[in-house]
Amino acid sequence: MPEHTIAENLARLQAARTAIGAAITAKGGTVDSGDGFEEFPADIAAIPSGGGATKSNVNFYDYDGTIVKSYTTQEFLALESMPANPTHEGLTAQGWNWSLADAKAYVAKYGEINIGAVYRVTDGKTRLYISLEEGRLSPVLGLGVNGSVDVDWGDGTSHGTLTGASTSTLVTISHTYAQGGDYVITLTAVEGTTMAVLGTNTGSLLFTKNGTADNNSKVYLTALKKAYLGDSVTSIGGNAFNGCYGLASITIPDSVTSIGSSAFSNCHSLTSITIPDSVTSIGGNAFNGCYGLASITIPDSVTSIGGSAFSNCYGLGFIRFGSTTPPIVGGSNTFANVPTDCIIYVPEGTIEDYTSATNYPNDSVYSYVEY
Repeated sequence: MPEHTIAENLARLQAARTAIGAAITAKGGTVDSGDGFEEFPADIAAIPSGGGATKSNVNFYDYDGTIVKSYTTQEFLALESMPANPTHEGLTAQGWNWSLADAKAYVAKYGEINIGAVYRVTDGKTRLYISLEEGRLSPVLGLGVNGSVDVDWGDGTSHGTLTGASTSTLVTISHTYAQGGDYVITLTAVEGTTMAVLGTNTGSLLFTKNGTADNNSKVYLTALKKAYLGDSVTSIGGNAFNGCYGLASITIPDSVTSIGSSAFSNCHSLTSITIPDSVTSIGGNAFNGCYGLASITIPDSVTSIGGSAFSNCYGLGFIRFGSTTPPIVGGSNTFANVPTDCIIYVPEGTIEDYTSATNYPNDSVYSYVEY
């Protein structure tokens, strides 16, 4: 694949910024210097990254999109082992989503690659990171539960309990905080209990005002900033996180086997996600409107992708497919409005299979690259 100069990369980043800003403006929002959509600096080396690294040919990304390690092509090819995973309290690193051998073979051929960190929750518990404003202090937590779950609200008060008989049926519990601020809600499932994140066609039911996803409840959807899903979560249902505009990062355990329709639709702040290889299907509209999503890896376990699953993902720079057999794509609009400079990575020897498969991006517009 061709090398890109700093100026070219900046131009591509700026084009994505412009598209995202236009989309937000079109929906009645505003874009100013406080939104995080400032003009990019003239020198790409001046772009900050939480891990202290700047973008190069080979980049290792944390689950939240932070670059934690970067190498030139030559530096990476000389490595004898992958860099250590970042450490996070409550998470156990599961390595990277590329092996060293596969990544080296790819870099030797194309000169660059992006690699993502994979985690599981260390103690198996689910943690929801929220930020509450004054005057909006009484969220209703809702989940599908088959069994019993202890709820630690993160403010030192008495715990609550969620009890249900089916992961497809919503059960709710409410709590009132004494003041606004940042809290971590910890969900501990009794042994044998399973959970699901649910929604309706009007949005997520995870955090609401009254247990329904009506417009009055949406004030609480923006409170969710980060989610660690534990081992007891077995499914992410339709609209599970739809409308969680402030959700920037999420870890998904390998206990999850499906991601439902519109599951992450309109999660405008979500920048990166690693789908575990336990997932076999991605529902329609699953990531529709995830303006900030920069890249996604679809593991070889996925056999079907619903219509509009990645529609309006204006910031996508690459999509990597893991399967040598193209997953069935359910609609011609599945990749609608993905930027035309988004690169589609497919396994070696499969370009013809992917480009001839139904409803994939047109190869006369998009670049397909083997790895």
